[in-house]
Amino acid sequence: MTGGRGLFRAFRHRNFRVIWWGAFLSSIGTWMQTVALGWLVLQMTNSPFLLGLVGFANYFPVLLFSAVGGVVADWVDRRKLMLVTQTAQMLLTGLLGGLTYLGIVRISEILAISFLSGLATAWNAPAYQAMISDLVEPEDLMNAIGLNSTQFNLARVIGPALAGMALGAIGVAGCFFLNAASFLALILALTLVRFPAPASRKPRGTIWGDLLEGLLYIRQRPRILTLLSLVALSSVFGMPYIILMPIFARDILQVGAAGLGYLMTASGVGALAGALFVAWFGERVNKARLLLVGLLIFSGSLLAFALSRDYDYSLFFLFCTGASMVTFLATINSSLQILAPEHMRGRVMSMYAWAFLGLTPVGSLQAGSLADALGASGALAIGAALCFLAGAGTFAFMPRLRKLP
Repeated sequence: MTGGRGLFRAFRHRNFRVIWWGAFLSSIGTWMQTVALGWLVLQMTNSPFLLGLVGFANYFPVLLFSAVGGVVADWVDRRKLMLVTQTAQMLLTGLLGGLTYLGIVRISEILAISFLSGLATAWNAPAYQAMISDLVEPEDLMNAIGLNSTQFNLARVIGPALAGMALGAIGVAGCFFLNAASFLALILALTLVRFPAPASRKPRGTIWGDLLEGLLYIRQRPRILTLLSLVALSSVFGMPYIILMPIFARDILQVGAAGLGYLMTASGVGALAGALFVAWFGERVNKARLLLVGLLIFSGSLLAFALSRDYDYSLFFLFCTGASMVTFLATINSSLQILAPEHMRGRVMSMYAWAFLGLTPVGSLQAGSLADALGASGALAIGAALCFLAGAGTFAFMPRLRKLP
């Protein structure tokens, strides 16, 4: 069904369909590389701290530059900006694959390539998030956001499963080469879409002046500020479970590389279920309630996974973690896009990217350091408990958040 209130109604917009398929194929490659890179670093260094440091290098540029990227996304043609960033990421991934294939890759080179790839992401993420509302009519925005989460998380199911098989068949370098090729799908999709850039995207001042304007706008709107704070909290204390997954697979659950792929897949299947739920029911239920329930289930299931020593139970807990994570993040995403006017949307969504991706390096470092001291289970359990307490406290003491558009 492609119209009315159907699950796939945003697909009636050609531009959205084209970008969706391109992003889906590219995301598969990205998740393959995520699994392969974590496995490679752990095998090379046997260090939870260095595993976290690679995650820090990849997302630290987002922390530094995503806000500026949001200003640029409000100024320029978002499609052209993404063409540049996607091409850069393709070349960097190909370089990483080549170094790994030749057997000369070192941790310093992995850190450098991860940093440069993160720099491209810092400019790409705000443009991509803000572009979604350019691809569909306003009444289809929530559905489009849900379907966009669907492609990302469907890839999260397929990518790790393929990585688990590919690691044994073609090795880590092969996974990197496949990811480099996958960028071509989104690059091609971007060349096929056209939409006019509104006049409000033209520069009206300096980058820093417009950036300050955006930050002041967010500061003066408590609901937007609180929603971004919840994303930031989950990024620092909840999301690092992905970084620590190789340790759980190898040392705690003892299931090896193939088991790592299935653990990542379980989380991805749950995330896919959550994305489909948001796409189908997101406009029919109370968003504030959906956000609260999603955040609390995310925290509780993550805590259960941290304490589990049974592989089957761990798969189930990761399924619940993935489903609830996408539910509350997609709800926040759609509310922010509706609350922000068009001329501010790039800057507001850049702060969403900053909170969601930019603070990931902080989470990676704290999780890696804490895992060195207390073990991976202890580090993850503490983070999950903090997310639960902060989420419950926010809704208890901020009544205005109980009404979201």
